[in-house]
Order: sequence, then structure tokens, then C-alpha cells
Amino acid sequence: MCEFCTKYGEGKKWYENITNYTEEIFYQVNSEKNLKAYLNNFYHSLKVDVERAYKWKKRFPRIYNLIAYPLVTKHLMKTHFGQIVPLEDAENILNNVNSVVRLPCVCRKATIGENKRYCFGIGMDLTMIFKDVPDFREFEKLSAQEAKNFIRHLDIEGKAHSVWTLRTPFISSICNCDRDCMAYRFQLKMKTGKAMWKGEYIAHIDLLKCSGCKECIKRCYFDAITYDRKNVKCAIDLMKCYGCGICRAVCKNEAINLLDRTTVAQVANDW
Repeated sequence: MCEFCTKYGEGKKWYENITNYTEEIFYQVNSEKNLKAYLNNFYHSLKVDVERAYKWKKRFPRIYNLIAYPLVTKHLMKTHFGQIVPLEDAENILNNVNSVVRLPCVCRKATIGENKRYCFGIGMDLTMIFKDVPDFREFEKLSAQEAKNFIRHLDIEGKAHSVWTLRTPFISSICNCDRDCMAYRFQLKMKTGKAMWKGEYIAHIDLLKCSGCKECIKRCYFDAITYDRKNVKCAIDLMKCYGCGICRAVCKNEAINLLDRTTVAQVANDW
């Protein structure tokens, strides 16, 4: 289990601990005033601060990696940190929270300048705060079933699901990410800090079922699937796999499944 599971999971995955979605936890680590100020500055942080950090990294890579990278990561782990979850776990979360709202994606606004609505506010009802923040005020309330239907569609479309905190361990949202997601760019492309854990799972390909069609390779955002020309099969690069499971949706032979990360010795402690 990841570090957050050990600290906040109470014997379960940390995002399965329903306490982490409650008002009690929110008010232990945050306040309405602080959250409103944070959200009002969120777009600026994504658009300006991330780019500034990347410029410093390119200019002074060794110093940045040695000093800034761990400091940025430590800050994010306290304020706004995430973890990849497969569709099944995302649906279980939606089944157990009282409030679900669909939100504009500020990440996409910052990266591609488009108004996409791929994010869900979950758990504690924060709409009284969202309504006063321009980037979040255009929310819509959904039932758990409506949200599950939408997230299933996004899974087929190729969006990797993730849970996020607003002051850890308070979990506030489920996001549905692709290469336009700022967390993806920040962590995997810019390498300016760690913003999210890998998932609690690892993908596995049944070679007897795999036809080598390569559709899963096109789907994977983490470059975790390779092709063996000799055997005409696809294979998982365990060290790169985030366990999101979205490769499964394009496999016509149902050759891909997810394994518990902790049961695979090579990556049991790789988060």
C-alpha cells in the first residue's frame, strides 16, 4: 500500500476510508476561507507557477532535482495530491459518498484553453464554496448513478481516473485525466515534482489471449506497454505502469487484467 494508505487508510486503501471524505476531516485540516482562497488562485498556480518551475528546472536541472523537486513534492503531499484508481474503485467511491457534483476542469483550461467537464467534486458538499469561485461556479449536481454512467463513458474514451485531496487527507474529487491533464504533464513530462501516487494495481497481459494488435499501446499514457515483434505480443513495463486499467477497454480479446501491486515483488514498493 502507498504511504497514504499506511497513514490514513485504517487498514484499507486510504481512498476506501470513508472518513477521509467527511466534514470532520475537512475542518481538521482546512477551513472554508482558506479553501476559497486556494481555489481562486488555482488557475494562476497551474498556468503561471508550474511553468515558472519548469523554466527553473531547465535552467538549473541538478539544483532543481536536488533541492526544489523534493520540496515541491512535500508541499503537494500536504495540499493537493492524488492517486490513480481503476474504474471499479472509482465506482465504489461514488457508491459511498453523499454528494457528487460535476465540475469544470481547470487543468484543461490551463493546458489547452478549453472548458472540459471531466471532474467530480465528491463527499462533503462544497457547493457553497464553489459558487463563489469563478472557475468552479458552473457545477451541476449528479446522482451516483449518473456519475458512474459518465465515468464509464470516459473510461471507454480513454480517461485515467484519479482521486485528489484538498489538504491531505481530505479527499475532494475524482478527476479523469489524459495527456492534457496538468498533473500528468507536471509529473511525467516536465518532471517538476510528484503530484500523485501510482495506483494500487499493476496491469497484466495474458499472452495466450493477446493477439498483438497494439491497441493497448496507443491507449497507454504512461508508455508502459511494449511490443515483442518476435512473439507478436504486447507486454507491460512494470516500472512504468500506473495501474489505471484504461488499456482494458480497447482489448477486444479481454487479455488485460489488474493485479494487486503489492503481490508483484518488482513493483510492490514502487509508488
